[in-house]
Amino acid sequence: MKLVNLPRFVGALWAPENLMIVKQAVTTSAFRLARFVFGVFQTIYWQLNGTAQQVRESHRPEHYDRSAQVLDVLWLHEFCPVNFYKTENFICTHDRFESPQYVFDNDNINLMFITDSHAVFCEPTSKGRGRPRFASFCNFFFG
Repeated sequence: MKLVNLPRFVGALWAPENLMIVKQAVTTSAFRLARFVFGVFQTIYWQLNGTAQQVRESHRPEHYDRSAQVLDVLWLHEFCPVNFYKTENFICTHDRFESPQYVFDNDNINLMFITDSHAVFCEPTSKGRGRPRFASFCNFFFG
């Protein structure tokens, strides 16, 4: 097997229009790896400090007053603007549990997206131009 086309292939990778795609693939892979490692440590920490139990209990109807979990966003990454609104694009830490009334009482909180099991609301850190930076999420758990 000859590698006659290898120099042309490598040259094509470094073309400006393809370099952006390679950069996005590398940063997305690094983000996914960081999110996985962070998730492993977070799961262990949540089991040890009782947060995991509180999350499970917040799904139950009798705990409606604590069913909104507020999460602080540490890092977000978008590979494609179309798929930006997915929970896999965020690395978050637990802040507290709130009543769902928290969303209705604050005018700066907006619905971000809905999944099969959650309604995710965002509270931006600042107003103005550019892409919003999200300080926290409120997850509503559907029964």
